[in-house]
Amino acid sequence: MSVVWSDSCKLGDPEVDQQHQYLIELTNEFIAADSLREMRSLIMLLYKHTREHFEKEEELMRRVDFPELAHHQELHNRLLSRLSELSMDVGKGYMNKPAIVALMTDWATKHIVEDDLKVVAFMAPKA
Repeated sequence: MSVVWSDSCKLGDPEVDQQHQYLIELTNEFIAADSLREMRSLIMLLYKHTREHFEKEEELMRRVDFPELAHHQELHNRLLSRLSELSMDVGKGYMNKPAIVALMTDWATKHIVEDDLKVVAFMAPKA
């Protein structure tokens, strides 16, 4: 099982698109990881880069006056909160790999396609 990047998921901002690709790569590395040590390192990277990515993506939405910014931020906050909970569990010695894989796979296959691409649709008439 792995998550596959598709150019149809591009938002059109090179930095945001590169961050999406990198987060999908990290997700796939996490899926393939088989040692607790490797998974601990990857979950920390996933959290750090997801948080940074959301900040950049929200900055793009503010720049283009995206009307659903507040709702999108709430979606981001929920995902970050859940990822934080799972990361804290890892710090306590409990690795719920299936939950982490499900969360990141859902983000890659649903959030990008269903929510992030709304930004592309909104920006299209302005292009």
